[in-house]
Amino acid sequence: MSQLHRYEGREGAVTFDLKRCIHAAECVRGLPAVFDSKARPWVRPDAAGAEEIAAVVARCPTGALHFEPAQRAAAEPVPAENQVTLVPHGPLYARGRIEIAAADGTVVATDTRVALCRCGASKNKPYCDNSHGGAGFQDLGSWAKLPAQPGEPAEGAPLRVVCLPDGPLLLQGAFTLRAAEGTEAPCTRAAACRCGASGDKPFCDGSHKRIGFTS
Repeated sequence: MSQLHRYEGREGAVTFDLKRCIHAAECVRGLPAVFDSKARPWVRPDAAGAEEIAAVVARCPTGALHFEPAQRAAAEPVPAENQVTLVPHGPLYARGRIEIAAADGTVVATDTRVALCRCGASKNKPYCDNSHGGAGFQDLGSWAKLPAQPGEPAEGAPLRVVCLPDGPLLLQGAFTLRAAEGTEAPCTRAAACRCGASGDKPFCDGSHKRIGFTS
């Protein structure tokens, strides 16, 4: 469920999904004239041009912010390559042509940027809601081995994130997996832990069954 707010301006509209925001603050740091968390309304689209707003909105790692320009030329470009980045003690950041799907393959959402819960405690699964802090989730954001199918990223092809019932996130489609320290690995398929208990993070090791994870 979203909590979508819309802020209209002369050159376009900014939309903000409160439930997807985890306060990464890229918007506030990048364009404080438009995004001011202390002001009301906190988004003022007329304080900058469409291209500036689009560029800063594209930095938002969760997809909570989007910009709908009046002129097509200022629209946010879709990244040519799908990337999944591990955040230390936090979520998975996925960027590219992202499809969120149910276990039967039905696509329930599409986006260019999402933050996916991997602590198991989010109340907005599969999205992160910052619950990892209160849950004491610990993971440095790297891997000891890579139990994922290797493959070269394909330009323009979507990355499908399948939410398996009471289980992991199945990542299907070519993507680059990036560790927190910058190590990269090209993949085409991986099962990502989202219960927080795997001993082989960021990958699933079946611990969701042991702890009775539900989602």
